[in-house]
Amino acid sequence: CGSAETMSAFDTAMAVLFADPNMAVAAEWRAASGGPWRPLRMALTSAAQEIGAIGARGVALEAVLRVADLSPDTPRRGDLLQRLSPPETWRIEEVEPDALGLTWRLTLARAP
Repeated sequence: CGSAETMSAFDTAMAVLFADPNMAVAAEWRAASGGPWRPLRMALTSAAQEIGAIGARGVALEAVLRVADLSPDTPRRGDLLQRLSPPETWRIEEVEPDALGLTWRLTLARAP
């Protein structure tokens, strides 16, 4: 994929972006099986999606997390993610790693 120096540079750049309060927010993650909430930072995005065979469009809420913030754990479908301010909790529906293995893109659903 690349040298250790290149990967380190990308990881360092991601750390700077996620520390910026304009780019990411304080959040917590918890496995569906329970356990303690783990602090991290996440970037929230909205993405338009095709819904069903009729071609209707909807908006999906997505979050991007740094792999380094949860290592050695991996987010999975059914885990919970909560933003601290304003407080809101979501259930993880889909998990997609990036090509460099630095982040996960999560599709979220509102948790009851």
